[in-house]
Amino acid sequence: MTTARWSFEANRSAPGQGRQVIREFALQAQPTAHALDSIAVCVSEAMTNVVVHAYRDMAFPGQIDMEAELEGDSLTVRISDQGHGLEPRIDSPGLGLGLPLIFQFSTASEIASPEQGGTEVIMRFDLREEG
Repeated sequence: MTTARWSFEANRSAPGQGRQVIREFALQAQPTAHALDSIAVCVSEAMTNVVVHAYRDMAFPGQIDMEAELEGDSLTVRISDQGHGLEPRIDSPGLGLGLPLIFQFSTASEIASPEQGGTEVIMRFDLREEG
């Protein structure tokens, strides 16, 4: 098993940075092109949700933590924040497509509300998945 961790400031560049490092990390397991694209989309969407929602109304951007674990033909990615947690937003600036895309493109996914606060999105991917 191989594990890696990264932290990012929750700003506009974070989703691109996260997408880049997770692609590099996943490449060591030689995933299919379809799996690699799915991983990149899901990480980008999860991190974008943190940037847009988790730390709204706060003076400074918070932090996004990402942990990835490769085991055999499987990759698990956890994206977490210490922000507001899951709350409905009537004033949301987005279309609300991030979570449906994550559920569609990952093999399995779940959303947790850790005891210490914030939100954690856990996504699993089959690295041999074909389109």
